[in-house]
Amino acid sequence: MGMKASQPRIGLSGVAGILAPGTRNLSDLAAAGALSSSPATLMEFGFELAHMADATTGVEELAFQAATAAMADAGLQPHEIDVLIWASARPENHLCRAAAPASDVLNGFRYGSAWLQHALDLREAEVMALAQQGCSTMFSALRVARSILEAEPKRRHVLCVGVDVLPPGAPREIMFNVISDAASAVVVSRDAPAETWIGYRQISRGYYWDPSASGPEIVAGYFPTAKALIDDLLAEHGLEPTQIDAVVPTGVSRASWEILLDLTGIPRDRLFVEGPAFGHTMTSDTFLYLQQLRAGGRVPRGSKLLLFTFGFGSSWCGLLLEH
Repeated sequence: MGMKASQPRIGLSGVAGILAPGTRNLSDLAAAGALSSSPATLMEFGFELAHMADATTGVEELAFQAATAAMADAGLQPHEIDVLIWASARPENHLCRAAAPASDVLNGFRYGSAWLQHALDLREAEVMALAQQGCSTMFSALRVARSILEAEPKRRHVLCVGVDVLPPGAPREIMFNVISDAASAVVVSRDAPAETWIGYRQISRGYYWDPSASGPEIVAGYFPTAKALIDDLLAEHGLEPTQIDAVVPTGVSRASWEILLDLTGIPRDRLFVEGPAFGHTMTSDTFLYLQQLRAGGRVPRGSKLLLFTFGFGSSWCGLLLEH
């Protein structure tokens, strides 16, 4: 019998996150009717402000900046990107702003992915997009990127770009979380020197397909399902909770992360949170923190990283990496 070919070493060679430049504090947001909870309550949960896009820095600009920074972090030129994957939690962020009347059917085909390929001059790249995973959409993009690299040996680098900007005047609070506008980008590569892929797990529950109608049930089911996913992911790869060296979080309430770590047995001091609070950015939180982790040098090489997120729809996702 022939020897089975070894699996390629795949990891994250470039990571970048960009927050929208404008900010508004909680008092201003409350005065504008953008919050459903009091500023005092949200401050207790660790929130300070929201980053908000404006007329000059919207979806396209944030995506372009994040993608450019991630390619620079990976040391890659545009012609070296084989595949571009666009990811957004909200459907309106998959389309570029249109000058033509809304009744023009062709407006629905002004895809951000195609615009970004053109803007970045990714002339060798194939293009696709992912949606309908809520805040976990970027995790799914990384999973697809890894699968492409495993299945197609000629491909070496996949650029995943996640971006979400709320519409003007939209509320800035979802279930006690303050929402910011941001973009992130990750280059998934063969032979990456760091953030190499160990394992992935996802649990999807279509029962929660309507968040407006099932909000209390989502809250009730969040922690048990998250714990089950993390327990199974660690067990699948022979890891004890104490062997996780750093948990790269999302920007949701700090208290919710401490509860989850206590439930899973991962020590609280493994939670990686540095820099000023920016709230929850849907698809980009984790990668804003991961960018800081990679730049900070506090986490030793070889450390085991756990990335976890939840997205409406609903999906719980966990990713294990070796730093």
